[in-house]
Parts: sequence; C-alpha cells; structure tokens
Amino acid sequence: MIFQSEKPIIQIAYAVEDVRQAAQIWSDKFNIGPFYVNEHIPLANSCVRGAPEPFDHSSAYGWKENLMIELICDHAQKLSPSAVSPEKPFSGIHHVAWIAPDFEAECQALENQDCLKVLSAQNGNESGMKLAWFDPQNGMNHFYEIYEDTDDIREFYAFLSGKAKNWDSRNPVRDMSG
Repeated sequence: MIFQSEKPIIQIAYAVEDVRQAAQIWSDKFNIGPFYVNEHIPLANSCVRGAPEPFDHSSAYGWKENLMIELICDHAQKLSPSAVSPEKPFSGIHHVAWIAPDFEAECQALENQDCLKVLSAQNGNESGMKLAWFDPQNGMNHFYEIYEDTDDIREFYAFLSGKAKNWDSRNPVRDMSG
C-alpha cells in the first residue's frame, strides 16, 4: 500500500490563524491544491493534557507529491507548540503525523520515550478513529500526531492525493462537504 512502512511521516501541519486565507496563500505560492476546509472539527472523548476538555480547531487539507499539508487553527490557542510569542501565537510547524498500525502500542512507545500526550480524541463520534498528539520535549518545537489505522483515514488520504493529481488549478479552497 502507498502509506506502508515503519513510521512514514505522511502529513506536516502548520499553525495558522485563518485556514481559508492560508490555503489560498499556499495555493498561490506553491501551486498546492485543492485544499479542503473542515471548520470546527467535531471530536469525541477529547482530553487536553490529560483532562477531559473539548478541543476546537479547524483545518485545511492539501496534498503535494507524497505528503499531506494541513493548515490548522487552534481556536482557543490551547495546543500551539510553535508560538513565537503571545502576540504571535500562529506560527510554524504544528505537528508531523503518521498512521500507527497498533495505535495503543504506538502511544505506549511514545510515552516510554518521554513524549507527553497533549491531546487524545476520536474523530467525529465515540466510534470514530482514535488520534493523539504528543510533545516530544526534544527541542523540535512541534508535536507528533498519530492516527489509528482505519479504512476511513486511508480513504481520506487517497481522496486528497487523487484530487491533487487531477487538479487544474481552479477553485483552490473548497469545503469538505462540497
């Protein structure tokens, strides 16, 4: 399969203030597209830094060569590792992501490497794909994100990859529902 290997980084995410504006800029500057926007993404069983707490974020997803580009806005600025300062909270790489063939074992392996789990949740509802963010605490200044290996996440990556391959540079910013 296209995403199969030890720990392939399949996504790099950048912290932005406005996902639509950022997607337009990335499309104009780097000819990446189309970007698909998902605003106020629903999560179930969300825990922030170990405590049950909602996490409100929006994202724009694009594809370049063999990598997803995510532009992410943390609306409450709870989990933005690369903030330059309180006056400039949206800046730089937010996280890199990979699919974990064994999600629970991968979480444990990261915790055994002194990575702190800063977010755990399920996408959409209580039966949705599990995801987690970890702070590696190693000077990288960004998080790691891992996904549970599901058909849905693989289909989403295949969808984005296919749309990018056939993109004609028109309509670079689109809604997920459209």
